[in-house]
Amino acid sequence: MLPVVVAIGATEIIRWRFPAARWWVFPAVVGAVLFPFPALALVVAAVANARRTYIRRARVERSKAERDAVTLAELTGLGLSAGMSFVSALEAAAHEVGPPLVAEVQAVVRRARHRGIAPALEESPGAARRLYLLAARATVTGAPVAAAVRSYVAEQRDAERARALAAARRLPVQLLFPLALLILPGFMVLTVGPALLGALERLGL
Repeated sequence: MLPVVVAIGATEIIRWRFPAARWWVFPAVVGAVLFPFPALALVVAAVANARRTYIRRARVERSKAERDAVTLAELTGLGLSAGMSFVSALEAAAHEVGPPLVAEVQAVVRRARHRGIAPALEESPGAARRLYLLAARATVTGAPVAAAVRSYVAEQRDAERARALAAARRLPVQLLFPLALLILPGFMVLTVGPALLGALERLGL
């Protein structure tokens, strides 16, 4: 009786603290009270799975932001080649990338129009910070901004190629585990099995 009372009290506290709690909160609390060790194992597994999911999602979002930053730089370079200023070209190119980078570029443009191009670019964080720094350096030194943008694109392409090569080098090691435990035993059964059965049959076993 006591575990049920404890579970009801804990459920009410959870529902008071988290109004959107669902119907399965009470059974989950009862299970945790009655079977603490399996419940703890499930919680640990759920936390580990959530952490892996978060890391995977963060990696995917970071990769997408990096690709969007390269696209932004390429389109900005096209705008510069058409005679636009860097800020105008950057603002026009932002319409072709994802929402997070759009908001970032809009903030950069606002700062550039209020404080000047170079200070705004030097202080701007985000996925395209390297692009902003190179453009700011070119603006301060009087170098062509288009050349700095092309340098950024080439730099990012080289980094992407290096990551792809590194992933390709890791692939044989990653395939070693499934090859050893899944494919190789089946291959051995298919190749050695018939000969072994034939030998046993000849021996009368």
